[in-house]
Amino acid sequence: MRTRLQETRLFSSLPIETIDWLAERTIKKSYKKGEYLFHEGEESRALYVINDGSVKVVKEFASGKNAILGIFGPGTTVAEVAVVDGKPYPASAVAHMDTETGLISATVFMELLRKAPEESAIQMIHGLGARLRDMTETLGVLAVETVNKRLARFLIKLAGTIGEETDDGLLLTLPMTRRDIAEIIGATFEVVERSLKKFRDEKIIAVNGKKIIILDKTRLKQTYSN
Repeated sequence: MRTRLQETRLFSSLPIETIDWLAERTIKKSYKKGEYLFHEGEESRALYVINDGSVKVVKEFASGKNAILGIFGPGTTVAEVAVVDGKPYPASAVAHMDTETGLISATVFMELLRKAPEESAIQMIHGLGARLRDMTETLGVLAVETVNKRLARFLIKLAGTIGEETDDGLLLTLPMTRRDIAEIIGATFEVVERSLKKFRDEKIIAVNGKKIIILDKTRLKQTYSN
């Protein structure tokens, strides 16, 4: 876990001796696809570092409908905000595929905040703030933007985390289905398919199964910035 912790944004600013201290107290735990890490409303006892695989964070409503708040892959963390404020988990987390995590108990994380040098603790707080801003922005976008804009924004954001530069453009190998994308951006599968077709027809993207190549990043950004 030492290397993965160093690669994780929340902990990347920690000195190596603190990383080693944390690695010794991080528990590896594996989940099968569809298995829950935790359920909404449960006591927030731990946060999770995704070591391999991916985790889907889902808000479950009384109507029976679900909203995917995000899908998190290797090097990201889940439930750190709940651990800090000590309140129950505000959403559920489920393995999107077979997944290995590093479990950090709330007690260990709070001790880490006290143990970390001031600049490292500040960096972690900045990371928590960024996550909250991302969630706030996502909710605002869902409320007012068209599906084309939401999809373009989502693809650009995804490109920033998993995009690979190729001769043809920016390659995204999707860790999710198109139905998952539709849930994440608050649209129907059929409307997302139409938006993808529109971007393909305009030569902004190319699509091949779970691979999307962003051919013109500037024009894709202009879709939601104009």
